[in-house]
Amino acid sequence: MEEDYAALDGPYPSYDAVGRGIYQLLRANPDSVLSARYAMLLKEAYPHYLSELASHIIMLEHKDVEITYLDRRINYLKIFALIEPENPQFPLEIGITLLDKGLRLSALHLSTVTLYRAEDFLRKALQLSPEHVIVRNKLGEVCYLLGKYQDASVCWRGILCALESKEAQKLEVRLQQIAGGELPRIPVVDYLEAVAAAFFVYERGEYEEAAAILQDIIDDTFFCEQFPLPEIFYYLGQCCVKMDMPRYAEEYLHEALKLNPDYQEVRCALDQLS
Repeated sequence: MEEDYAALDGPYPSYDAVGRGIYQLLRANPDSVLSARYAMLLKEAYPHYLSELASHIIMLEHKDVEITYLDRRINYLKIFALIEPENPQFPLEIGITLLDKGLRLSALHLSTVTLYRAEDFLRKALQLSPEHVIVRNKLGEVCYLLGKYQDASVCWRGILCALESKEAQKLEVRLQQIAGGELPRIPVVDYLEAVAAAFFVYERGEYEEAAAILQDIIDDTFFCEQFPLPEIFYYLGQCCVKMDMPRYAEEYLHEALKLNPDYQEVRCALDQLS
């Protein structure tokens, strides 16, 4: 690290300085050159850092954290994946975290690349453990979001009996819909990117453009039924407010409230309309 380099007293860094440098490097970029060798050195010579990483991973798993913290958790998991490349749990956890990130409203503009990365890690986990129920379930979900419906069907077939009844029923319905060609007009990930685009133009004050994008999305009733997002109706309502269309605004805001009765921003917007 820079401060250790500046404090060098002689030609070689100290044992502790080497450990700090390796630890910082891997946390910042576990995909760097020679990262696998650095990770093994961390395991062999500085195991206390791995204990610290493990505690951070557990802490981040049980919190509703911001996107930056999800990225941090992914990096920490990658370090353990370097140390135990044959363990399917680490690519599984990375894939699940990327799936979570890909569905967050604040990161919808990155949905496509994030979900494809999730697919890569989940496929690695599947190679290591082909019958792992959670791996197959999550990979099927990612494939469905990406519009890879036959891949999703292959993942889900055969695991229904191992799932809780509610989850099994949901997947059974989806399998029937895939077989019958009942699908969103475009892949779900494209809708998620469209939502992000609508939010972006809304923030720029282009309310007609934002409303047009959001209206196209809700016109696909199949998508809206499977992925009910109250934020879509909230922003549509706000666009109508900005365009001086209070009757339509009220209708959309009430739709948002049906999907999420605790949506305080919607209640405030309705109060302002009355």
